Amino acid sequence: MVFLEKFRVGIIGTGFGARVHAPMMDHHEGFEVVAISSVSRGNIEEARNASGIENIYTDWRQMLEQETLDLVVVASAVHLHKEMVVTAFEKGVHVVCEKPMALDDSEAKEMISARDKAGKLGLINHEFRFLPARTKVKEIMEGGKLGEILHVRYQCSFANYTGLISKPRGWLGQEEKGGGMLGAIGSHMTDALQWWLNSTFKEVFAQLPVHIPTQTDDNGNVEHRTADDAFQIIGTLKTGTTVTLELISAARQTDHTWRLEIYGTEGTLVMLDDKKVLLSAESSPFEAVELVPNIEAPSTMPQIAARYYNGFQRALDALHETLVSGKKHPYLADFEQGHATQKVLDAVRTSASEGIKVEVK
Repeated sequence: MVFLEKFRVGIIGTGFGARVHAPMMDHHEGFEVVAISSVSRGNIEEARNASGIENIYTDWRQMLEQETLDLVVVASAVHLHKEMVVTAFEKGVHVVCEKPMALDDSEAKEMISARDKAGKLGLINHEFRFLPARTKVKEIMEGGKLGEILHVRYQCSFANYTGLISKPRGWLGQEEKGGGMLGAIGSHMTDALQWWLNSTFKEVFAQLPVHIPTQTDDNGNVEHRTADDAFQIIGTLKTGTTVTLELISAARQTDHTWRLEIYGTEGTLVMLDDKKVLLSAESSPFEAVELVPNIEAPSTMPQIAARYYNGFQRALDALHETLVSGKKHPYLADFEQGHATQKVLDAVRTSASEGIKVEVK
């Protein structure tokens, strides 16, 4: 693929932004990462080494003022998304925001309003949509091979018990900053499910446990966590399809990280670990569905970024195509879809805190 136009990118965030977004975009021929800014005035050399980008700011506002940019990637803690996104739009640039979109519905609405006022593109980084297994699920659902969808069971488990008891979670462990696995992974699962089924949630009943509420380091310092490290959600879509979503991150061991089961009147689909799709027509045995081949990361890419390459590279191709043509690629998640996911997250949190079934407005 030949990319005749290169877009100048500024990235806010020296965590995932520096370690994954920066090397991914800098290795892509259609983008040039011209600057990165830390949020909490972190270690500049560390960010420079992680990203491979020389131009590092300690003030994201200064970066937006001084750099000539086409696109800003917001990869900060969730409670900072709204201010950064709105400010970027005020500078007249396109924005890609990390998931989840915002702290709540009202913030998401403000971000959409800022995008509309600027007349720019606003996207949510759901790069998992572009994994070959997930795009195959989308194709199958659009083809109607399963008939009417009766129920979806979607599970995720991480063997991260040791990590939770031995390492701090930082802002990810703090509810008021938008931390928690519901936002980090539940946003991906909710987005994917609504995208696959071309529907949205009608109601949810949920709980948000904190299985590992504290972590003590070698010096006796204790981190108190208020954000969920697991979730269990029972829901119904507007189509009438029933849904169960479940995640545990404090597992000692697990056989599958991801497991998706979709039950229809004409067949059943199973996806395992985002790598294998199995299909059963009516009551026939499951057969593996052929997927497009994986694409391998270049040897020069840092290992942590390389793990995301198979989906992220395809997402960047779609993003570049969108920026050039002005027409959004159908697999990219826009702010409206981010807002739809935000409404579900808000309803889940209300349900968990009040112990009631909640309608998704």
